[in-house]
Amino acid sequence: MTKNILIISPHPDDDVIGMGGTIALKAKQGFDITIVYVTNGGGTIKAKEYEKLSAFQIITLRKEEAEKSLEPLLVKDSHAEQIFLGLDSPQLYSKPELFTNELQKILKQKSYSEIYMPYPGDRHETHKKVTELSLETIKALKIDAEVFAYETWDAIPVTDKTVFVDITPYYKNKLSAVSCHRSQCSITPFDEGIIAKNRYNAIFQQINSKNSIDYAEIFLKL
Repeated sequence: MTKNILIISPHPDDDVIGMGGTIALKAKQGFDITIVYVTNGGGTIKAKEYEKLSAFQIITLRKEEAEKSLEPLLVKDSHAEQIFLGLDSPQLYSKPELFTNELQKILKQKSYSEIYMPYPGDRHETHKKVTELSLETIKALKIDAEVFAYETWDAIPVTDKTVFVDITPYYKNKLSAVSCHRSQCSITPFDEGIIAKNRYNAIFQQINSKNSIDYAEIFLKL
């Protein structure tokens, strides 16, 4: 089995919010990690302290935050590549090929054993569109990889296709990673919310489980 995984992140923070603990786990296990950030985050709502920044400055800041956010998740000698496509969200609808053509190139560069993307039932329209286009591209190329959806805004329901990942040893790393996205956490406390969600997952979602864990990320096998 190849030890390459691909993570598709609609915005520069969705990767660590959705699966920061799993990224840390995979890094420790020696996986080669590639993260694709689809949009540039330039259309984000600005917190008061960032009101005077131009769109270009916000885009630059969000890229810097994403780069910094991986540091708490990696171990010595681990390898992670970050690819910033820099699209504006409306382009996913007006010119979807700008994303799908780049994704095709990435998928052809190496063999991936696992591919991650947002939950298709997520309420965020950009998240849903990115997942829709990603699945179409993977199908068209007949990529032989396990495909999983991660949680961001909305909870993944527990079914026979649900996968729980114990991130207890890494939840503090994840908290540090999400907190690096200060421009976003200053608007909405994603760092507090997602760690609380991971705690909830561990306590309530695994009904009658004999495994006692403290924090869990949930994935849906697509």
